[in-house]
Amino acid sequence: AMAAPIRRTSSLEVSELSPSTPHQLSMQASAADVVRELAPNCLPSVFARLRREGILDAVDLAGLEKEDLRELGFTMLERSRLLRWAREGLKAEPQLTPCDLAGGPGEMLVSRRISLDVEGPETLVEPQTVEEEEAQQRLDEVEQRAEFWCQLVQGSSGEISMLRHRTNSFSEDIEDVRENVLEGLFDLTSERVSQHYQRMQSSSDDGIVTLNELRRGLSRCGLPDLDDTALTKMAEAVRKARKPRSEKRGIELAEFEAILSRLKLAQLLTSVGTLPLDKDTLGGRRERLGWGHVVGNLMAVDYNSQSALPVKNVNASKFREFFFGHRKPAKTFGEPPMVRWVHMAGLDLTLLLALTVKYSLHPLGVEDVIEQCPTKIDRYGNHYFAGIEQLCLASQTDGSQPVGVHGRHVAIFCSGPPLFDTILTISEPDHDEKEDWPGGATRDATGFGDAWVDRLRERLGGSPPRVRE
Repeated sequence: AMAAPIRRTSSLEVSELSPSTPHQLSMQASAADVVRELAPNCLPSVFARLRREGILDAVDLAGLEKEDLRELGFTMLERSRLLRWAREGLKAEPQLTPCDLAGGPGEMLVSRRISLDVEGPETLVEPQTVEEEEAQQRLDEVEQRAEFWCQLVQGSSGEISMLRHRTNSFSEDIEDVRENVLEGLFDLTSERVSQHYQRMQSSSDDGIVTLNELRRGLSRCGLPDLDDTALTKMAEAVRKARKPRSEKRGIELAEFEAILSRLKLAQLLTSVGTLPLDKDTLGGRRERLGWGHVVGNLMAVDYNSQSALPVKNVNASKFREFFFGHRKPAKTFGEPPMVRWVHMAGLDLTLLLALTVKYSLHPLGVEDVIEQCPTKIDRYGNHYFAGIEQLCLASQTDGSQPVGVHGRHVAIFCSGPPLFDTILTISEPDHDEKEDWPGGATRDATGFGDAWVDRLRERLGGSPPRVRE
């Protein structure tokens, strides 16, 4: 359901609550104001999630628990600040009196001053404006310019290895896929992106992320060197998305997140840079399977409780449009948001890493896909993960043959908090089947065990809509 319109305060000032209590944000402030003070570097998506969940004022925010804040996308430090503020604020906040309320219906006038017991100077905060929302829309438009980002990467100097800038002591045979590849090169979770950004800030004398700091930060992430012309063109593109008359200097966190994710996608989809794993063997783990089971494309369908859009078969000619694109917003107020289901038949490493970047998948979950983890349900960062060891009957059911089975591995991601509106499924033959079961893994090279995909796709488009609900 759509969240109610945000209630904005008509005035906001700064002062102490009382001489005996620490500086803190008033409980009459809006949730967005509290977040801007306590988590000034949080991603813009956090504000959208607050609105979707109906977390509009400080009291709503103070009632959240640590896991709730994690799902909204706050980093560990930001969660710590918010929880400390909530504990102190709820104890110190006086009861409202009729004098605290003013203006028309639904409008609250806050005349007291607010401040924070956190490092850094006191700053005035302003309610979220239409200009800020429009700026986010313009940034989304910049992110969808696939050819622009791919040309930047293709125009970089020379062929590189993605491991070129890794400084740990591990050798390049990639014994630890998670640490050397997934965490080091493709971890775009909100916490890791914030860490990269803060490292660039700390390297600057005045805390402003300049083009030189940006170049070094992107290089540490295994991206190719961009010349001054390409860096300037890229920075100008994302800065145009800012609200008019903005006087901020340097690259902001949201802009860095957009740059990093788009360049990573361009790097994968243009094959600029050597993948750190052998695509034919996935580091020696899949040599028994070969590539006969890999389809090399994706199936995607968007649906809500009312309807389902036509199924999209995303092949190589549509990869850029899919990975750089964004879902269309609801057409009318009150329309249920669309859920996207993406299925990959067989493990294509490039597509898996591109999905990891696009949906900010946690390295632990991606490692479980590559390693084919045992049956489990877990939570990694801001999404849920399930791994299923599937057994399928491989022999005739009339008793004319001995009973035979073959195994498959199915991985499921539930991502996109707080609505969790993205479902990813990946299925492939069990790479240990030759040791576990007679007959070998090649018996299911045609994907017979994926019959559930077709049945589920048909039911999503059918009636009644019980599955969609």
